[in-house]
Amino acid sequence: MADLQMNIYNSSPIWAQNILTTFQGHKLKKVRFGNEYFNYLSELRKRDYSDYSKMKLLQDYHVNEIVRHANEYSGFYKEFYKDIDMSSIKTVKDLVKLPILEKELARNNLGDIYTIPFEKGIKTNTSGTTGTTMIVLYTVKDMQRRMAYLDFFKEKHGFIHMKMKRASFNASKIVPSRQKKPVFWRDNLAIKQRIYSGFYCQGGNIKYYIENLNRYKPDSLDGYPSSLYQLARYVINNNIKLDFKPIAIFPTAETLLPHYKSSIEKAFNCPVLDQYASTEGAPFITSCKHGNLHYCMDTGVIEIDNNGDMLVTCFETHGTPLIRYRIGDRITFANPEKTCPCDSSMPIVEKIDGRGHDYLISKTKGKFPALYMSLVSEEFQSSIKAMQFIQDNIDEIKVLLEVDGNYNETMNKIIIDKLHYSLGDDMAINILVVDKIPKEESGKFRLIKNNLIGSEKNNGTN
Repeated sequence: MADLQMNIYNSSPIWAQNILTTFQGHKLKKVRFGNEYFNYLSELRKRDYSDYSKMKLLQDYHVNEIVRHANEYSGFYKEFYKDIDMSSIKTVKDLVKLPILEKELARNNLGDIYTIPFEKGIKTNTSGTTGTTMIVLYTVKDMQRRMAYLDFFKEKHGFIHMKMKRASFNASKIVPSRQKKPVFWRDNLAIKQRIYSGFYCQGGNIKYYIENLNRYKPDSLDGYPSSLYQLARYVINNNIKLDFKPIAIFPTAETLLPHYKSSIEKAFNCPVLDQYASTEGAPFITSCKHGNLHYCMDTGVIEIDNNGDMLVTCFETHGTPLIRYRIGDRITFANPEKTCPCDSSMPIVEKIDGRGHDYLISKTKGKFPALYMSLVSEEFQSSIKAMQFIQDNIDEIKVLLEVDGNYNETMNKIIIDKLHYSLGDDMAINILVVDKIPKEESGKFRLIKNNLIGSEKNNGTN
């Protein structure tokens, strides 16, 4: 929402906030769930995933198409590929002839990468492992196709989007900071969704979430595994019998740690079905009914470089083409000989790495995962190159900023206000501008370095 809309929303009573949330939902519904969505969903239902040769042909077709599109309509790619014989790029195997697109290079050249006017694109902000964001522009067609693919995945497990009730746990700022009532959810009736704030899903608030879920009785839950895990722990530790049984739970955006999965399944008595994608439009990796993760070749190409990093080529990113893009995550494929009882020919993925599960600790509000912290910098795409949070004390956070020329110190107040919203007003925030934020010995960048982890019991935050 724009600032004016947010001011109106925050000053409205809760019943009016539900109406405004539904109104916003109807606006998004028109963009995300139009004719292309339903046509592509129908096409996916007919697709034969057991025929690997057909899937390879389909993948080669899409590689050819997206590379041609990028080279023709993107000023950046015209220059990036100027010394390459583009007529030789026809299949997945030919992608190795193209240079790798690094994140910093993409971030610094976004304006030239775009193939559509900024004001006409559907804008999404990446959360970014560096703590800074990129604004990715989608065409309406691409957005609707990605929504269709996600809903096709859920449909295969029995959940029908917009016809069944879903409970979503995310970082939407639906609860004004001044609110006193323990009502941490809002309804988006446009798509039968109740949105639960992940910011407040902890500590003494958990009982209110469970009570409301028992009244709402959703057919599915989705969102951040860390929030779902907090709910599961409360249910298990208090021997609570839920008044509903979801069809399935679909975690997203964070790593689904093994103990998260087992606890969530035990508490809600239903399967937890993981899936991987990204705001940038990375290829989907989805769970089948037998619990295996499959790389969805019809949504993009995943290459693994010599360092084990993923290079992704995305098929539904015509507004912001990303070809051989180093996304910052890693996966481990199963032995190619391994087959799945679900009869899908799509390669099996053993493990997905890269979604950080480090967190900050607030004395009054508990744990806050890396994903929430990355949202702090969404306004600063052109001014902050990287951001890191360091915690040595329970009541103090140090924020390191690596900045561009557009940065000014007035931005510090925005950062501090956002962190106080997440972590509480009693958290001291110290901001330091540095020339370079060092990487770990592994070469990876850590958004959060929490030196309290492992001693939480001593802090009373476990």
